[in-house]
Amino acid sequence: MAEKRDYYEVLGVERQAGEEEVKKAYRQLARQYHPDVTKEDPKVAEERFKEISEAYEVLMDKQKRDLYDKYGHAGVNSQFQGGGFNWNDFTHQGDIRDIFGDMGFGGGSIFDMFFGGGRSRGPHQGQSLRYDLDITLEEAAEGITKEVNLPLTVKCEACKGTGSKSGKEGICQQCKGTGQVQRVERRGYSQFISVGACPKCGGTGKDIKDPCPECDGGWTRKRQKISLEIPKGVDTGMRLRVAGAGEPSTDGGPPGDLYVVVNVRDHKVFKRDGADLYTTQEISFPEAALGATIDVPTLGGKKAEVPIPAGTQPGDVQRLKGLGMPRMEGHGKGDLYIRLKLVVPKKLTAEQKDLLRKFDGDGAKKRLFGRNKG
Repeated sequence: MAEKRDYYEVLGVERQAGEEEVKKAYRQLARQYHPDVTKEDPKVAEERFKEISEAYEVLMDKQKRDLYDKYGHAGVNSQFQGGGFNWNDFTHQGDIRDIFGDMGFGGGSIFDMFFGGGRSRGPHQGQSLRYDLDITLEEAAEGITKEVNLPLTVKCEACKGTGSKSGKEGICQQCKGTGQVQRVERRGYSQFISVGACPKCGGTGKDIKDPCPECDGGWTRKRQKISLEIPKGVDTGMRLRVAGAGEPSTDGGPPGDLYVVVNVRDHKVFKRDGADLYTTQEISFPEAALGATIDVPTLGGKKAEVPIPAGTQPGDVQRLKGLGMPRMEGHGKGDLYIRLKLVVPKKLTAEQKDLLRKFDGDGAKKRLFGRNKG
């Protein structure tokens, strides 16, 4: 499979490009690959259009763009329903309508050409759900399996999902049992067809004369246990998809998905920046001046030995390679950076004070000479 191109390269914009610049680039490319004007092979044009739309979806969404800038394509794959972009993930359909509507192409909805307008007439996927999960930095580093209990919609046991106390059900006369009603909207020379749930039967296509008292149209709420696999290296804001763990479909379609939004709690010792970790370690004046070897904590709980060179200055940073977080791309780990903080004692014995005065003798004389000279 061909390697994905950089999103900024796909749209032909710089990495610091703002929203308006991204919109302008997408608009130009979308017009270029319109099937009625492009000189490309139709299949090539369709793939190219999908590529620029994927890039547009990511670069116009702040969260997705931040993840992409940090982790590349691996950072945003989890943001898409199938682990990779498809048209169900595209949230800028209005922009497409505006672009193609302005071009004046008639003969139906150009939007449907790319997004499959007829498909909404079949069974619908169940509603997708969101679950916010808090984990520790250690759990993010090691990966973890979490079990959660979520209230989900299930078929009523009392009426076997019919919604009728007697088990008898008629057909809704408004939608003729389809559960859907159609609305046609015209914009210039183009026509857009939208399909929604029937307001009379709520999309079930049924006409229930004796509703079941135990449920709502054959469905009820019940807590279900779901196992969540959290991979190594996840960061705050990342969205993980659990396929089929959302709400069931009410018309025979597949169930929705569960999207787990991860929040990694702040750590009392380490600060995180992507795959790298940062911490501060106190050292004494003798250690900084003479050099030493100190033990510093790591995220795994073990101590690591860090050599402190003689003459170390306050704020100097030591790097421990490979002791950071796992990289989401799967290529090793980040690094651990130790910022050294010089600790000045608040109390000294008379002997310690005398030793410091002797150590600072020449420096004190120079400072005194400088003041007298001035």
